[in-house]
Amino acid sequence: MAQTSAERNARDMLEQARKLIRSGHSSRAATACRALADVRRELSAQEAVDLLERACCMADASVVEAVWQAFSGDFAYSGWALALALRCAREDVARLLLSRGVDLLGGVRHPRAIRSLLPHEGVFTRFDLVRESPTLFVNNMDPTVSTEVFEPFTGREQLAGPPYAPEVDLAASCGLVARLAEEGLFDATVFDDLLRASAVKAWKALRHADRRDEDVAGTCLGLARRLLELHRERGMGDSNIEHVLGNLIVPRADPAIVAFVCKTEPQVFLGRLVALGWLREDGELLRSMVPLLSAGSEEQNRAVLVCCARNSFLDELGLLESWPRTMTERNLREAIRAASEAGRAEAVAWLLARLKGVGDAAALRPAAARQALGDDVGLNPSRRVKGLASSQPSHIVSTPSGPLPDAGEDDGAQGERDALALEVVSLARDALLAQNPFLASSMGLLELAPRELGGTSLSTDGGTLWYDPTRILDEFRATHEPPVHEIAHLFVHCLLLHPFVDASVDARSWDLAANIVAEGLSTELVGPREGERGKKIAAVMEQLRDAFEGRVTTERLYGRLRRGCWDNMREVWEELFRVDDHAPWHPRAADQPTDEGDGADAQDGPSDGQADSQRRRSSQGQDQGSAGSDGHGSGGDYRDDIWDEDEGDVKGEGPSEAEGPAHGSPRPQQAPARDPAAESARREEEWREAAKSIRVDLQTLSRQSGQRVGGLVGELEVSSHERVDYREFLRQFAVQNEEMRLSQDEFDYVFYTYGLELYGDTPLVEPLEFRDERRIRDFALVIDTSSSVTREVVQQFVDASFDVLSSESSWAARTNIHIIQADLRVQSDVRISSVADLDRWRRDIKLRGFGGTDFRPAFRYVNDLLANGEFDDLQGLIYFTDGWGIYPDRMPPYKTTFVFYDEDHRPELVPPWALQITLHPGEFESLSVY
Repeated sequence: MAQTSAERNARDMLEQARKLIRSGHSSRAATACRALADVRRELSAQEAVDLLERACCMADASVVEAVWQAFSGDFAYSGWALALALRCAREDVARLLLSRGVDLLGGVRHPRAIRSLLPHEGVFTRFDLVRESPTLFVNNMDPTVSTEVFEPFTGREQLAGPPYAPEVDLAASCGLVARLAEEGLFDATVFDDLLRASAVKAWKALRHADRRDEDVAGTCLGLARRLLELHRERGMGDSNIEHVLGNLIVPRADPAIVAFVCKTEPQVFLGRLVALGWLREDGELLRSMVPLLSAGSEEQNRAVLVCCARNSFLDELGLLESWPRTMTERNLREAIRAASEAGRAEAVAWLLARLKGVGDAAALRPAAARQALGDDVGLNPSRRVKGLASSQPSHIVSTPSGPLPDAGEDDGAQGERDALALEVVSLARDALLAQNPFLASSMGLLELAPRELGGTSLSTDGGTLWYDPTRILDEFRATHEPPVHEIAHLFVHCLLLHPFVDASVDARSWDLAANIVAEGLSTELVGPREGERGKKIAAVMEQLRDAFEGRVTTERLYGRLRRGCWDNMREVWEELFRVDDHAPWHPRAADQPTDEGDGADAQDGPSDGQADSQRRRSSQGQDQGSAGSDGHGSGGDYRDDIWDEDEGDVKGEGPSEAEGPAHGSPRPQQAPARDPAAESARREEEWREAAKSIRVDLQTLSRQSGQRVGGLVGELEVSSHERVDYREFLRQFAVQNEEMRLSQDEFDYVFYTYGLELYGDTPLVEPLEFRDERRIRDFALVIDTSSSVTREVVQQFVDASFDVLSSESSWAARTNIHIIQADLRVQSDVRISSVADLDRWRRDIKLRGFGGTDFRPAFRYVNDLLANGEFDDLQGLIYFTDGWGIYPDRMPPYKTTFVFYDEDHRPELVPPWALQITLHPGEFESLSVY
């Protein structure tokens, strides 16, 4: 369409302004830019933004002010202009833009006066990764506008007009960013992202040995170091910083980057060491970092100690000796075990000498002090019964923690105490049920039983709710209120299946995540806690909701904690949210009985989990006479069981078996042993069914209550997900097909009836030569290769898929599988037509991409393949990803499944037409179906 004279005049004036900006004549350029105010309606949004960006990198503040006034600040996007001003170290321009409220990470806006916007508004930001992006801070390597502050010009920055590429000085740019940050001119999000961008620039400068640039790395790390100082000293930025630093520690990262993290934020490195197996295996890297580190929590120090012991790093062990909370008995024993397994005799000898010193020091402490410090429970998990010879194996007490009742305690008084505590607990349970009638169906799944606990008043393994009578009564006397909130907390644990975890889980991170989520949902059930603790809990929950942009789920929080997020707050939060003892959740393999003693009572005690199951079975298997003889009911049976076991270990003390146990009651008979794993699985299934029932109730009959406890309903949605076998799930993409192959399960009815007619009672059985089978023919497998998805996770997924696809019965005569790698674009496509093709590809996977995440290009690519006849009968597409990306809007003409490798994604963002599958931590055989 021909331009009007007004449009041609506006274009001429715009071109003149561009030339004067490049020439450096500030006054003439400012005059030319101000003149554009009369013709701005003839210019596009693209041209206006381009002129502002040119002025910001090639002119002074007077010219930028003239451009701003000419368009009345009505720009579709201004963040890139600020990035260019920082890149070119134009301090006067950067300060002007900041004073005008320009946001470095701001999104695109609709200008009021300029006549049009581009069809795809994201062209202004170049990456669509701004403040509103759901992937901001998810992946360190994803480019944002902040990234461009530290990049050179490419000659493609222009949105309109000729290219431009002025000279830049990275040191000057970093210096300008530091000065502006010191004055507090960046908000917390921009501050964090500038730190991330500078650290990533240094990371990339050192990544390739043939292209290392020490100067660039040093300059950018200098800026990052200054920003971290401002974070520590003045509280600038927020918790994203710890997450950013943690994500710098990745396989094959340059040691200089890891050293930077260790020097500036050692707690971040220690948190990653606890969470990352590959890092614990990299002994040489850890050895070089130990001199740069400082002590952390006992668990973190233990991880360093064990790694150094396993590799026999004696010099580094000497450095660790001065760390507090390191040379504890538990830490030393685990280090000795690791060194022994690795055959490090010298390290074992060194550690044994330190262990002897710890034992001697512990023996000198008064008994009360040892108990207060946790020697009986934490440092010495096996307690000896009084009078037991030192040569006998120590008997493991069948309680999570805490001392047993004195042998001389009056049974009548103890029974009265237990009965009163039971009334208080029952009162709390009834109060919870009165406020939440929909919980009635699950109340019977927990048996009540007394147990002396260490540090808490309640505990559960999903089958029994143990309460500490002494603590329950002490707390009731102090508050005159039953523990309603605590009981609600335990029921939430069970409904969300928190106790049912395997040994591969990081117990400390899981316990904290479970407690935080349970405490938040307990507030929905019975209201917030009162007092200062309630205020602190509410503040933390609000902080986490902001961090997760809404719902805080156990899996997502666990994933963040495993990655080292909030390490500096972990101990405070553990104390704040601690309600119950989680020892029964994590039975230790080391506590399993291995040797048989002289008799049934002389063997090593079971692990926590086994002891729990055996203890309940013992109390249930006793007859009424035994239960009634002491007046305690099940509680009395439980204590008798413990004391019988203990006295059986004492040689020469107490009554013999013929005389009966110390309490004078007959020895109870043990119920037949059951498999603890099967018991746990049964309880887990019961709670899963209860969660489903409650969720349906809250969504239908009790809808009004469901609105009040919306967070609980959402969590029940996750906890009650159906588990499916991955192999069976993948076979859903097979098609029914008649194959020429003898079927031993079917026969020809014609021959069968003919034989009966011919011979009277002798059928002729002829196997069918064809059989109907479901075989995989056409489907697409897309693998997200953005930087946030690790090679190890991809390899696990591919191996699990290979097991299914490589089976002979899975392949049709003509198979067409496309394995596609994609991040922001499709990076590769491998066509698989045979098992041999698949095996070759699996053995030599080459991942490509490592950029941002956008799911749409892969769908467009598959749609094009389908349109071009590449697929005869496309059965579906599986997209393996972490879930943080841009989803397509339209439903494709084939089944689509997003497979997420953990719960750390937002299910509500996934299109409703796609099936969601979530892999649980470490599990590729079972999945959760949304």
